[in-house]
Amino acid sequence: MDILFFKPPSHFESFVKEFWTWTEVKANDLPWILPSYECEMVFHLGDPPEVETESGEIFSLAKIHLVGPQTRRWRVLSQSDLNLVSIRFYVAGMYALFSRPGADLKNRFIEIPWNEGLIAELRNSKMKEEVVMRILSEFLSSFPGKPAEIPAYVRFAFIELTNPKTSITALTKKLGITRKQLERKFHEIVGLNPSEYRSVHRVLDLVRNPDHYQTNNPHLRLTDLAYHFEYADQSHFSNDFKRNSGSMPKDWFAEYEKMSHFYKRKTKEE
Repeated sequence: MDILFFKPPSHFESFVKEFWTWTEVKANDLPWILPSYECEMVFHLGDPPEVETESGEIFSLAKIHLVGPQTRRWRVLSQSDLNLVSIRFYVAGMYALFSRPGADLKNRFIEIPWNEGLIAELRNSKMKEEVVMRILSEFLSSFPGKPAEIPAYVRFAFIELTNPKTSITALTKKLGITRKQLERKFHEIVGLNPSEYRSVHRVLDLVRNPDHYQTNNPHLRLTDLAYHFEYADQSHFSNDFKRNSGSMPKDWFAEYEKMSHFYKRKTKEE
């Protein structure tokens, strides 16, 4: 199994977080995918798998598809090894690049038109960084849509809401708008409302940092994490974490190897 991350070319780096490749990844080795505000374009080089949501819904994925912002957990179901290439966008990257509102993508896995030549190119790339970057950059450059301007107050809210201490009421007063105005525009662009965004960010920030796993930081205590992320106490931390992840923190953080695939920044040369 190999999962690699590539930095996008400079002309996309404000919108695209990373390109990543999966080679011979087994679905059972992956954790449940957590709620997220990051959209993805996924290119399956083999047969596309199914996904199951936390409510038990099962979807068959297309060969190339979008993963919209998600407010639910989901997992990949596949008996075959997964071989794919993916483009992961920053929050609202699909809106900024292609005028695709997050609200239209929310909790969806939307098929993207494709041709066998594109998939063949990716298969023949042997996951070489420069080749994958060229193919995906050309695909993004030809993707339908035009850039859209994200209002400055929404961009400001992106940053402010990553602070768990930020009050949405205080934020709207600082911005000089009503809470309803912020919620409506924020949801349109991002696909999550401000409260969902803040809650999801806190959990993603928790689980994506290898220092939060005792495998890497053996002296770490859950009370330390609760304090660091501004929870009133460990009980509030555990309840909020389980609501988003489906697991108690001690169970999730015991799954270091599964979760580590999503933040290791290994390159082909390593």
